Amino acid sequence: MKKNIKILITDPIHPDAVAQLTEEGFEVVELPEEKKEQLSECIEPYHAIICRTSTVLDEPTLARAKNLSCIAIASTGWDRIDTEAATKRDITVCGLPSHNKDIDPERDGNFVSTSEHAVLLILAALGDFYHAYQSMKEGRWEKKFLVGHELAGKTVGLLGFGRIAGLVARRLSGFRPRIIAHDKFVSAEQAKESGVELVSLDELCRQSDIISIHLPKTPETISMLGAKEFSLMREGVFIVNTARAAIMDEAALIENLKNGKVCRAALDVFHDEPTGLNWGLIRMPNVIATPHIGGSTHEAWQRISLSAANNVISFFRGEVKNKINL
Repeated sequence: MKKNIKILITDPIHPDAVAQLTEEGFEVVELPEEKKEQLSECIEPYHAIICRTSTVLDEPTLARAKNLSCIAIASTGWDRIDTEAATKRDITVCGLPSHNKDIDPERDGNFVSTSEHAVLLILAALGDFYHAYQSMKEGRWEKKFLVGHELAGKTVGLLGFGRIAGLVARRLSGFRPRIIAHDKFVSAEQAKESGVELVSLDELCRQSDIISIHLPKTPETISMLGAKEFSLMREGVFIVNTARAAIMDEAALIENLKNGKVCRAALDVFHDEPTGLNWGLIRMPNVIATPHIGGSTHEAWQRISLSAANNVISFFRGEVKNKINL
C-alpha cells in the first residue's frame, strides 16, 4: 500500500471502518461538524474522501481538491456530489454495491433500515401516533379524539419498485393490504413475483390510499408528484417519503395538506436539508417529520461504513469497486 495517503471523513462513520483504514496505513482525519462549511478550504491535501448525504461536493469544491482521486459514499444516494465534475477531474466516485445484481438487500447496505422506517411511517401516519404520543406526554387523555385507520384492505402505492420498495412490499404483506407500484424500469412479471401489481403513474395516484415514495432524484423524477398528480389522488390520501424530497412538488404538497386532500404526510426527507428546511411544512399539524434517519441504524451504519472503507482500500490497491461515474 502506498504510504502517506490522506483520507478525509466528512460525515461520521463507524469506528470499525476508521480502525480498518488506520490499520491499512492511511492517515485518517475526521472533519468536525463545525468545520463542514469550510470543507472547500481544507480539502486540498486529501487523496480520498468518505462522506454521506450531508456533504456537498460541487464543482467549486472539487476544483480545490488538487490531490483528490477517490470519493467513497457511505450512502445509497449521491445526488449531492457533482459526478460529472468529478469525472472531468479524473476522480473516481464509489458508492455502495447497490447496482450489483447479486447484492442481498436483506443483508447489505442500509436497505433494510430504510424499508423498516418506511413501514414505521406508514403505520404512524395511519394511526396518528404522533398526536397520541404528544397528548399523553402533555398530560391529556384524548382517546375519543384519536381514531386511526387500519392498513388491512387499503391500497398501498409504491412509487418506484427497486430494492427498498421490494423490501417494503415484503414487510407490508403480513398486514394484508393490496400493493401496487409504478416503475418504468420494472416489468409486470418482476412485480408479480413480489405480489405487486404494476400500474401507470396516473393509476397509482387514483387507486392508492397510501403512497410511499422510493425513487432516486434524477432529472426525470424531480417533481414527479406535482399539481396534476395530486389532483388525481383520493380524498384523504396518506403520503410517505423516505427517498428524496425533490420527487414531490413542495408547494403542491402543502396546498393539498391544507385543503385536506392529503390527510397526513410522513416525511423523512426535505428540500435543502439541513440548513434550508421549510419549518412551516414540518410544523403543520398533519405532518409527521423525522430528520432523514431512514437508513440510520447501528447495524446499517456499520455495514455501509465498512463498505465505503473497503472501496477506498481497494481503489488504492488498484482494484476499483462499485464505481458510480462510469
